[in-house]
Amino acid sequence: MVASLTEETDVPRRKAIADYVDGALRAMPEHLRLGVAAESLVLGLRPRVLSLFGRFDREHASTSLRRWEDSRIGLIRQYPRLLSSLVLFADGELP
Repeated sequence: MVASLTEETDVPRRKAIADYVDGALRAMPEHLRLGVAAESLVLGLRPRVLSLFGRFDREHASTSLRRWEDSRIGLIRQYPRLLSSLVLFADGELP
């Protein structure tokens, strides 16, 4: 999902942003990290199944993110906000 949030075409820059987001998530307190990991597992199930059949691409990721942003369930709405905030911060802070 982080890759779908980055608009960079430069592969090393995308990797640096993904590494930053991964490090930020690892630095979270354990109880918060557990919640994010659980959401990632549950929300990432459909994309993983679609990718097994080669049917998941950047467009599907954007559609999933938009659907999660519009969810009536607060925890699901917060997931893309968290990831997009971390991506925006990494994009602004990394050289």
